[in-house]
Formats: sequence, structure tokens, C-alpha cells
Amino acid sequence: MFGQSLFRSRQLHSVVLVCLFLAPLCVASDWNYEETHNDAREFVAGGHVHVRFSVGDIHIRRGDSTKLKLEYTVKSRRERNVKEAHVDFDVHGNDATIELHAPSGGNTAFDIELEVPANTNLDVHEKVGDMTIDDIDGDKDLDLGVGDIRVLTPDRNKYRLVKADTGVGDVNSSGYGETSGWLGKTLKYRGDGKYELRAHVGVGDIRLEEK
Repeated sequence: MFGQSLFRSRQLHSVVLVCLFLAPLCVASDWNYEETHNDAREFVAGGHVHVRFSVGDIHIRRGDSTKLKLEYTVKSRRERNVKEAHVDFDVHGNDATIELHAPSGGNTAFDIELEVPANTNLDVHEKVGDMTIDDIDGDKDLDLGVGDIRVLTPDRNKYRLVKADTGVGDVNSSGYGETSGWLGKTLKYRGDGKYELRAHVGVGDIRLEEK
């Protein structure tokens, strides 16, 4: 019992240190400068899309074509950071990579709207912000340092595996079974579908919602 308490105390201490370290990145009000950009690329249904960025919010939704449509707004307190921020958007066959880069040392964030084919495999990694994934068929690998993940999953029978866990925070769902854990929560679900959903948040919540 004492060993478990000591472990939990150390885990909480580590989380507090992480939050203090990341606090400057989480300030997201009173932006002085911002610019919005759009880009679109031909793609294929059933492909893999990899997204990487540090700070901001992302919303990925189902489109009605085979195109990838990207709209992003760069926000910062410094005009130079807005001008220097850039995106690497590469498509090779059924594999696409979107990397959003901001200058280091400045308060800069991205607001991202990404439209993908209805059947798309997603691999999204972010450090700080919120992540929302609408009704999209395919495998999902979602990783977030600090913030919340929300996934709309109207038919859980499409999944053969759902694994969601938080370092500190809750996992909320309907129909996927019970969670376990103390500071952090873990949810595991196995079904008869063809897709896998893996979601991890260091500090924050995960919500799996049905339509």
C-alpha cells in the first residue's frame, strides 16, 4: 500500500513539472497577428495521413471527395513569427504528410481544419492543444501531450480494437466498457470490426462520442 502511494505521489509530481514546463506554450489569448492559408491536394481513399505540429487546435472532418483540403490560421504575438511559420505538405501515392512549423521561442499557434476522404487512416501527433476527429473510417493513432481529444465514433462495430489512455485525466465513452486507473484512465475495447483506434493524452481528457 505504501509503495503504491509513493508511486502515485511521484507520478503526480512529474505531471506538475510537465505542466509548469508547458505552461508558456498554453497561453492562447490576445494574439496580435494572424494569417489564414488554404491548400488542397489530390489523394486517394484508404490512404494514410500523418500530421505533426506543436501548439494549437486541429479539427479533422470527413469530406465528399478524394482530396485533402487544408485550412490553417497562424496566430502569434509577433508578426515575424507569423511570416516565418510554414507548412510541409507532401503526398506520395497513398501516403501524405503535413508538418506545421513555427519559429522556436515565440508564442505561436495553429488553428487547423483538415478535410480528408471518408475512408482515411490518421496518424496525428501534437504537443499542446485540442484535437477533434469527426466521423472518419480507418485506423487512428492519436497522440497529444496536453489538451483534450474528442473522437466521433457513430458505429463502434467498425473497430476491432479501441485503446484510450491518459497520464492524468479521464476517458469518457458510451458503449466501450469500463475504464480503469487512478490519476490517469485506461479504456480497452475489442470488437468484430476492421479498424483500430489508439488515443493517448499526457494531461487532459479523451472523449469517444456516438452520434
